[in-house]
Amino acid sequence: MEGRVAGDVELDSAVFQVSLTKNRYEAIACNGESAESVASGPFDQLVLHLEDAKNFQSRSSSGSFKLLLAGDAKGSTWFTKSTLERFLHIINSPDASKTANGILQEMSQLEETRKFHDYLQSKEQQNLMGGALTGGLSSTTGKPQQV
Repeated sequence: MEGRVAGDVELDSAVFQVSLTKNRYEAIACNGESAESVASGPFDQLVLHLEDAKNFQSRSSSGSFKLLLAGDAKGSTWFTKSTLERFLHIINSPDASKTANGILQEMSQLEETRKFHDYLQSKEQQNLMGGALTGGLSSTTGKPQQV
């Protein structure tokens, strides 16, 4: 059962051979009598995105599991070698995850900075308004305040 699988042909299944001790998997695209290794990568990344991988991890230490379309999804044209390869490429890209997390952290820091700046600006306006209401004189000394 070796051979190349065309990229646009619907797959019968995708088999994942797993070694938890090495934290690695190998994905094999299967169609009819043809099977082709399409990707390998860190298993912990796969577990984050694939429910069957989570289930496998909780039951076993090594071996394989198979992805199949559910009965009512058979004939779906999206389950192809190309789709599987794109999915695995995206989840195996640690740079994409790190970049996205970095952007989210930076956005959070910018939002906190904006809130702090707004707070300081409102305090400054309150101080200016307080001076205007008292006629610009310090309430304790009666001398003009410098603003």
